[in-house]
Amino acid sequence: MRKIFSLLKNWVLHLLFPRVCFCCGADLARSDGNPLCPVCMKDLKPVHGLVCRRCGLPLPDGGALCRACRKKKSFNCSFIRSGFKFTRASRALAHAFKYGGYIHLSGFFAPVMYNVLRRNPEFFEADFLVPVPIHKSRRRQRGFNQSLLLARDLSRLCGVPCAELLVRKVKTRSQTSLGRRERFENIKEAFACAGADAARRRAIILIDDVCTTSATLEECARMLRKAGAREVLAITALRE
Repeated sequence: MRKIFSLLKNWVLHLLFPRVCFCCGADLARSDGNPLCPVCMKDLKPVHGLVCRRCGLPLPDGGALCRACRKKKSFNCSFIRSGFKFTRASRALAHAFKYGGYIHLSGFFAPVMYNVLRRNPEFFEADFLVPVPIHKSRRRQRGFNQSLLLARDLSRLCGVPCAELLVRKVKTRSQTSLGRRERFENIKEAFACAGADAARRRAIILIDDVCTTSATLEECARMLRKAGAREVLAITALRE
């Protein structure tokens, strides 16, 4: 009888609040904790193997640095690593998280980012996790900052405190449709350090949802270094 009641309860819940794959829309069982169907889960590709030593971009063959990092002599954000490669499935999850309001997906991405942190000793001496901020008008519209949610969840896993040391003072154009050079120009002077005393002589890990050209991370790192941070690194959920 208890089993029948449980099956009936799950059927009613699925009828009223259906669970579907965020990527392809296939039905998901209520007992399945994954946000994607088994087929789409296979499309999630962790970043591993050959990557750029500095920015973590997956590389097709050997070499220490990607082409973009070889062109620059110095960086404010010295080390970047990411959880998943940008695929159809990971893009669908990121879009649902950031624009669809499915904030529980932070709990899916954070353990993946935690594994990234544990695999890379460069992160071990960090003092703070600092989320990349969004402009106050965008936060009012969206209701949350996805990077802050990721930072808080990751903080609970790794024990490194989360600190909002940056503010976004300029509402910039969306980076999505811009080229590499335009992204760096668009984001320039968009941030300010609100916790200069806290940043001084500290090692900081920036947290963001997606890294594409690293323009946003580099500008955030520049402001933190200007405030006296000893080192700035970054972890993102996805790497485009």
